[in-house]
Amino acid sequence: MEKIKWFSHVKSIKFFLFWSVFFFSCIAYFVFSRLEYDSYKKRSLTRLQSQVLNEANILSDQIVANQFVISNGQDNLSVEIDQLANVMEGRVIVVDSNYRIVKDTFTIEQDKYMLSKQVFAVVSGKSELEENTMDGYLETITPILDKNRAIMGAVVITVSTQSVDSTLGYLKNQERILLVIFFAITALVALLIGHIVTVNINRLNKKIEYMNSGHLDEPVATKGFEEVENLSDSIDNMVSKMQVLEESRQEFVSNVSHELKTPITSMKVLADSLLLQGDTVPAQTYREFLVDIVEEIERENAIISDLLTLVKTDKKAASLNIAPVDMNQLIELLLKRMRPLAKKRNIEIEFESVRDVTAEIDEVKLSLAFSNLIENAIKYNKDNGFVKVSLNADHKFFYVQVEDSGVGIPDDCKDQVFERFYRVDKARSRETGGTGLGLAITRNAILLHKGAIKVYSKLGEGTTFTVRIPLNYIA
Repeated sequence: MEKIKWFSHVKSIKFFLFWSVFFFSCIAYFVFSRLEYDSYKKRSLTRLQSQVLNEANILSDQIVANQFVISNGQDNLSVEIDQLANVMEGRVIVVDSNYRIVKDTFTIEQDKYMLSKQVFAVVSGKSELEENTMDGYLETITPILDKNRAIMGAVVITVSTQSVDSTLGYLKNQERILLVIFFAITALVALLIGHIVTVNINRLNKKIEYMNSGHLDEPVATKGFEEVENLSDSIDNMVSKMQVLEESRQEFVSNVSHELKTPITSMKVLADSLLLQGDTVPAQTYREFLVDIVEEIERENAIISDLLTLVKTDKKAASLNIAPVDMNQLIELLLKRMRPLAKKRNIEIEFESVRDVTAEIDEVKLSLAFSNLIENAIKYNKDNGFVKVSLNADHKFFYVQVEDSGVGIPDDCKDQVFERFYRVDKARSRETGGTGLGLAITRNAILLHKGAIKVYSKLGEGTTFTVRIPLNYIA
């Protein structure tokens, strides 16, 4: 992470792209030009070395043919050696096997001895060729061999590399001109790439600003690079979910207001009726009205209790008391509490436990969730029906399934049954005393445990809720 921390200081994509393209293009240019320069220099020196070596071999053959007799006068061999030195703009030295200089085109070392390591290595046969590259000069030392390949001496040729250096200097001047042109073209290309990349992002930003002004119904949908299109699609999906969430919140507030207002309205009507009749109200009627008022108060209290429970199981606000719990015993205890309610309608409750299961859960919250499922299976069942509860587990999760033979849920309502205050059959829900918050509370409690709940139902044939929860709770 430390290596890319400097990216946080770059605030503009266009600025970043421009300098990135410009920087890496310049590096590529300098590397390429340097490699090309070195390659040309190496090729030129190799070509010059080959030329010098060829001339040295020809000269060696002539010296052998002349039996190593080289006069400093005007004989042909001496003149040819001088001409060769002039043509190559260098110096030619011929050394015999005794290391005596028999010919020096500069005449400085004539008849002296040359005992350098390189000459000694060639004349003694330790080396077939010696080459030295000095500042501005190239020196080649080759042996003089007779017909029997015996070494008779050596030819030392030193030539100037000025022609190569001049060409390299010309190339450097041309390179400077090309460098200016390259910088200009690279800057334009970098600006163009930056514009192409950011034009769709800027368009997307303008659309988002337009949405921020309140036009949420306007889709972002921006064409361009695949990443920009994916980003615009993600924003559209996010806005759609936000709208659904906002509508859900508004509907929830409206439902809460309605649900809390309804019992109050009923109590007010009953109380007003008693007040209007005054002292003439019979005791029996007075008692009936009071019973109705008490029922409405209990209903109001149930709604408030469920709302408080819903808040407690909210994923953001809830805190869990996790502990290992024997799920077999927990479910058997819940079923024991529910059997009297089922017995009133002759509903049979069955429990199937495939194996013993111990899980890390919040016993209070999950007991409430399973109680709601089992209670709904009884309430919305048919007389003489059945409720089947099963418990199973694998290496990672445990599974609870609650199946009933009840009225079922229409297909168009399955996705809404977990919403707050939603009722499939409002009239029947009123009769059973439901607040419409039970399944919302159940789902919240299961989500708190990192679990999942699914519903399968067929109208008129029954409903099955399947719950999956991890055996080990991970915060």
